[in-house]
Amino acid sequence: GIFSVAPYTFVYGSDGYIAWSDANLPQTWHTSVAPIGDAGADRITGAKIVKGLPLRSGSGPAALLWSLDSVIRMDYTGGGAIFKFTHLSTQSSVLSQNSVIEYDGAYFWLGVDRFLACDASQVQELPNQMNINWVFDNLNFEQRQRVWATVVPRWGEIWWFFPYGQGQVECNRAVIYNIREKTWY
Repeated sequence: GIFSVAPYTFVYGSDGYIAWSDANLPQTWHTSVAPIGDAGADRITGAKIVKGLPLRSGSGPAALLWSLDSVIRMDYTGGGAIFKFTHLSTQSSVLSQNSVIEYDGAYFWLGVDRFLACDASQVQELPNQMNINWVFDNLNFEQRQRVWATVVPRWGEIWWFFPYGQGQVECNRAVIYNIREKTWY
């Protein structure tokens, strides 16, 4: 995958690999033969990274990264390391890359068996006693990559669309979390 946090471009993928371009030069990448500027790369976890999103930060470029088993905060430090990586959770999961959504500086997503949220400093389970079984008992897990989320700011809602039923390929149901009311429907 790829994402941008000004002034850097990032690529990520298998085995926890992440690389960043030189500042303001999105096509200039680190090579072991001739490192250029502050472009670089690192392996930050052992699992595949599936999503990266910019993080609002007053201290410089920052992002959150979701791997199959953890959530990692990335902060600009400068110097030789350029970025610092902090594991916020090693007991996390993510159902699909498009199930992650940001709303007013908080991040929400579907894990493989629960709903999760992060305020950029810690990951917490998002309690759902109303319809968690309805979602996960009926989700076509083979089509989990089709799950996606959107925000409806006017109503303070996050909608997750998912394929309901074993034979269903396309998203045909939604579960909604209302942030203002702290309720599900």
